Amino acid sequence: MSQVPEGGDVRRAFFHSAYMLGAPWDIGRPQRAFVELWEAGEIAGEVLDVGCGFAENALFLAAQGLRVCGVDMMEPAISRAREAAYARGLAVDLRVGNALALATLGRRFDTVIDSALLHVFEPGDRSAFAASIASVLRPGGRYHALYFREGPRAVSPEALRAAFGEGWRVQAIREAHYEQTDPQGAQAWLATLERVTTEAEALTPRPRPPSGSR
Repeated sequence: MSQVPEGGDVRRAFFHSAYMLGAPWDIGRPQRAFVELWEAGEIAGEVLDVGCGFAENALFLAAQGLRVCGVDMMEPAISRAREAAYARGLAVDLRVGNALALATLGRRFDTVIDSALLHVFEPGDRSAFAASIASVLRPGGRYHALYFREGPRAVSPEALRAAFGEGWRVQAIREAHYEQTDPQGAQAWLATLERVTTEAEALTPRPRPPSGSR
């Protein structure tokens, strides 16, 4: 779940404390919303779990046979996630990293999932976050985001569309439920966006294969 822009010292301290003392999103299992997406065939190919936290969603998908990478800026969360992956015999690429600089991963993905990360960003940072995701998501790939529908961190459908403009197609925004240690959880949106080829990308020549290749 956690990832904050550089300079967000207060929020960074909050997440560090939460991971050390007990986070309300630490439910010990994947979010049901992502399990249902998997069961519906909506999550496929190489997957990035951005702001993965303890990586239960990433570990679940890896257990289904997908190649998965999880990124979070909180080292304590990644350390525990690595321990869990080892204990379960799962090969998952888990890294400490910045969600606003995903291109540094040096990888491309077919699916990106986001469990309660989008609403952490201030409105002015959301376009940069969208661009960061676009830098690692292949055209035709999907971004699935589960985020708050109510409260001070809520993101409206209009705000989502404003942040994910050129290069994105909103396929669905559905009412959902975000599970927490509190049995009531939180009201959420589950959005699915498709990464589409921009005009600039369409005009960029593709590299030619080596001479003699087939």
